[in-house]
Amino acid sequence: MSLKHVGPSLFILVIVGAVLGWKAWQQQSASITPSSTQVEGPAVILFRGDNSPSCQAVHRLVDQAAARHGKQIHFSQLDWSADNPLIKHYQIRFLPTVVFVDRHDKEVGRIVGESPAVQQRLAQALAQIDDLLRQ
Repeated sequence: MSLKHVGPSLFILVIVGAVLGWKAWQQQSASITPSSTQVEGPAVILFRGDNSPSCQAVHRLVDQAAARHGKQIHFSQLDWSADNPLIKHYQIRFLPTVVFVDRHDKEVGRIVGESPAVQQRLAQALAQIDDLLRQ
């Protein structure tokens, strides 16, 4: 078999592997079951949309908070899906939306959007996330 015939097959194999790897990463980052409407708090849930630079900045803020507080507070990132009961339960209308849930499974806050001002508010809220534990 010549390199000319192996090249396209190898290319397709790499693409399929990349897609499968990306799907696996998405499933790992969504640790709350999308088919559930119950969230055990305290929790921070990021309902995410596209991968624009400003959305990625919001994702990074949540990831950084998860790295710091992941043992005390449940963090989850969920992609938008019309049939996701959590999106219906929390009435998510815009992406990205970050929902804060207290230990009694009650929503105690929400930050919507991706602008620099919203990112600053989100960073401040995540810095004071210990208050979520005390409620």
